[in-house]
Amino acid sequence: MNPPPRRRIPAFLEDLVVTAESPVAPPAPAAKASPRRPDGVDHPHNEAFLERLVQTTPARIAAGRTGTRYRAETYLALRADHAIAKDAVEAELPVTFASSLGCIEVVSRCPDRAHYLLHPNDGRRLSDESRAVLGREGERGVDVQVIVADGLSSPALETNGPRLLPALLQALKSRGMSVGRPILARLARVGLQDDIGVLLGVRATAICLGERPGLGTGDSLSIYLAVGPKLDQDNAEKNCISNIRPQGLLPEAAADMAASLLRRGLDLGRSGLELV
Repeated sequence: MNPPPRRRIPAFLEDLVVTAESPVAPPAPAAKASPRRPDGVDHPHNEAFLERLVQTTPARIAAGRTGTRYRAETYLALRADHAIAKDAVEAELPVTFASSLGCIEVVSRCPDRAHYLLHPNDGRRLSDESRAVLGREGERGVDVQVIVADGLSSPALETNGPRLLPALLQALKSRGMSVGRPILARLARVGLQDDIGVLLGVRATAICLGERPGLGTGDSLSIYLAVGPKLDQDNAEKNCISNIRPQGLLPEAAADMAASLLRRGLDLGRSGLELV
């Protein structure tokens, strides 16, 4: 009998999640071995294919059941992954995170995380203090302004940002684009890139922020790219690269993809659905 597939745990929690192994029963004689597999599927039509499928996706497939209910292992994993998602939404970045990345630090109009979750529009505009900060320290008129932000999962940025940001800056510069000093935005929604882009008069913006967590995916980043920033720019005019995480799209690959899209977008003067 093969061991059960290991549940995929977000990278930022790998050292914190404790997994319990089921007691190992004495091996039965081969002729009397139970047909039940550890993943809950009896008598699969193609066992090799099912095993490969289970090992290549974090989705809950081949979970099996007990009567009309989930098995205990499945139910406990669901509860654990729900807790991971809730913790990711509530988490905040370390105080020194902006300085560790060499970023200018700004904040939206939201005074705290509770307000941020209840009033999305305030996360799309800079606070008055942050507008003054960018007026003093921001670089105007560059090709691309890169922004990193907490979004709905601070752990996603904390986990992937230190690799993604330098890779993205390098990829942009290697394609002949000028970039301003990167900005770290707290309590930010995607639309904050519009406000920053207009304020600094840049040709394009790229905001890298934590995605809304799914079950067990609290460490996933997205990059939103916009050419010709304007306030309340429609999402159809933006390109999105998602699932940037150790178990998804690696930061270096995402950076290369983003830089290629922005280079093409600047050359054509458009982004989003029109960038075909």
